[in-house]
Amino acid sequence: MRVLYTLALLAGTASAGIINAPAAPGPNEVKIVNVTAIGSGCPAGHAYVNVDATGTVFDVAFDQYIVTAGPGTNPANTRKNCRISINLSFPGGYQFSIIETRFTGYASLAEGQTGTCRAGYTFSGDSSQEVVFQKNILAPYEDNYNMIAGVGVESFSRCGLAAILNVNSEIRIQPLSTPYLGTMTVRPPQTVKVMWRRCNNDSTK
Repeated sequence: MRVLYTLALLAGTASAGIINAPAAPGPNEVKIVNVTAIGSGCPAGHAYVNVDATGTVFDVAFDQYIVTAGPGTNPANTRKNCRISINLSFPGGYQFSIIETRFTGYASLAEGQTGTCRAGYTFSGDSSQEVVFQKNILAPYEDNYNMIAGVGVESFSRCGLAAILNVNSEIRIQPLSTPYLGTMTVRPPQTVKVMWRRCNNDSTK
């Protein structure tokens, strides 16, 4: 099974009180420099990164992002995670924030089990500003699931010419010891939308 992440670079804009200045950089001014993936859900050799020719869209495919719990299950397989780091370059005087995330998958949970999917977003150098989304799924459950949410608190990248956005995701099933087998997976597409704004003259972030 492979999982696809998509970043919508120009999903929205926000004004910052600057007259006659565009609230977002032009579509040819934002570039994805590179994308890396690391974690138990996307180990080396099982994460496939592709950035398109325009440098504005990427996808990451996985084939081991699945967790299980129950009889005979290895404890390490009840939780898996993956951190996607997206290195972006853009014109000076702009900054961006996450405005929406979509996380989907499939869960088959036995009585007494709880499945959790979590997605957190940080900018390298400023981990204190993490924005987190989480969904808990109670058993019995056997169906697709969706976690689609907008950000309640804006957390913008620092002003500058570049930023590294870290997308930290995980899925897990608790407890480990249950009489029946439970499974949870991640399915495509996983989507991140961002909003741009012009930096204020006195902005330090």
